[in-house]
Amino acid sequence: MATVATVYAPIIFPPTSVLVFKEQRDGTQQLVATGSVLSINPDRLVTKRAVLSGHPFKINRRSAIVRYMFFSPADINWFKPVELRTKCGRRGHIKDSLGTHGHMKCVFDRQLQSQDTVLMNLYKRVYPKWTYDPHVPTPPSAYSLQRLSN
Repeated sequence: MATVATVYAPIIFPPTSVLVFKEQRDGTQQLVATGSVLSINPDRLVTKRAVLSGHPFKINRRSAIVRYMFFSPADINWFKPVELRTKCGRRGHIKDSLGTHGHMKCVFDRQLQSQDTVLMNLYKRVYPKWTYDPHVPTPPSAYSLQRLSN
C-alpha cells in the first residue's frame, strides 16, 4: 500500500529515507511509518475540502429547483461560477436564485432523480502549524523506567 504525505521540514532531496515517530505520553517514541522522499515542491498547496449539500425541490427535465444548500440570494450569486454535482453522477451549474429563502434554479447534464443529493465542493487553503523541533529527545532507557517504578 502506498501513501503520500506532505510535511513542512528542512529541505531534503529524493530518495532520502524517512522515519516517522510518534511520541507517547510517557516520553517514549514509537515508529509509525517508514518511507522515502518522492519530490520537493515549495509551490505545493495544502487544501481542505468542504462539501455543501442541498436537495431537489422540483424537477423539470434537466433543470431543478434546489433548496437547503444556501439561505440567502447573496450567497447563491456568490457561488454561481462553482460547478455542482450529484451523488448519482450528474454535473450542473446554478442558473439563478429564486425568492429570498435560498432556493435556486440549477441546470444539469441529465434529469435528476427525486432521491438525489446536490453537492458543491469548496476548497480552502490550509496553513499547517509549524511544529518542527530539530531536537529529538532521547527516549528513557529501560533501566531508568524500572528505577522510577520502584
